[in-house]
Amino acid sequence: MFENKIKTLLSKGDVALGVGLPDASEILAKMSVDTGIDFLWIDLEHRPYGVNEVKHIPVIARRQGCMPMIRVPGLDPSYFKKALDIGANTIMVPQINNAEEAKLAVQYAKYPPEGTRGVSPDWTMFMDISFDDYLPHANNETAIVVQIESPEGIENIEKIAAVEGVDVVFAGPMDLSASLGIIGQIQHPELLKLLADFPKRVAKANKPAGITFGDLDRCRQAIDEGYRFVNIGSIASLGANGIRAVLPELRERARR
Repeated sequence: MFENKIKTLLSKGDVALGVGLPDASEILAKMSVDTGIDFLWIDLEHRPYGVNEVKHIPVIARRQGCMPMIRVPGLDPSYFKKALDIGANTIMVPQINNAEEAKLAVQYAKYPPEGTRGVSPDWTMFMDISFDDYLPHANNETAIVVQIESPEGIENIEKIAAVEGVDVVFAGPMDLSASLGIIGQIQHPELLKLLADFPKRVAKANKPAGITFGDLDRCRQAIDEGYRFVNIGSIASLGANGIRAVLPELRERARR
């Protein structure tokens, strides 16, 4: 019941695939998790919604066997507590620059003795799960994804990956392009070299690397480069692309 599918897939060398939630919509969440994705990325850093709007979306994901991943706004224990207590079992932390910050991310996400998480997982009542059943498994269930976005973080990739309790080291292409002084230039040779080397550097600590792209060809390339935790856009972007692809065909058919 408390197995984290992401951890299981990655431990076997498989790829975990997910999509982002474009809005705090239970309908969009249900449509997303019904596709069979491994994780649903709920973003509290850049999206306009907060935990009060997200509410039961992590439970919706859990009911479908999809791992609810919440990206917290920053390295603050209050963000971690709220995200985990509404049902996230995977926490993504942006702007991790060094091993010390990675250790704090693990600390904030785990119950004692491994960490300092406070005890009030209210999501369990909505799945008829008792604290007695959940709490002994909570630390093992919770996955930590740390995001590298700065020059300091790039320098410390190996040390960050080596931190015990870190499950995935994630490359953010847009923020990395900004860090390199080539903001928005996703095809710049300097960024492409960094991203191609990224999984190899993370693998030195026997950890998997993660990344996100909205372009499916670029996602395919990332998997070929060794990334094993890949966000492939959102149901909104993929659905919009599907509509764009089919419209010319249907309009042409209508003219016959």
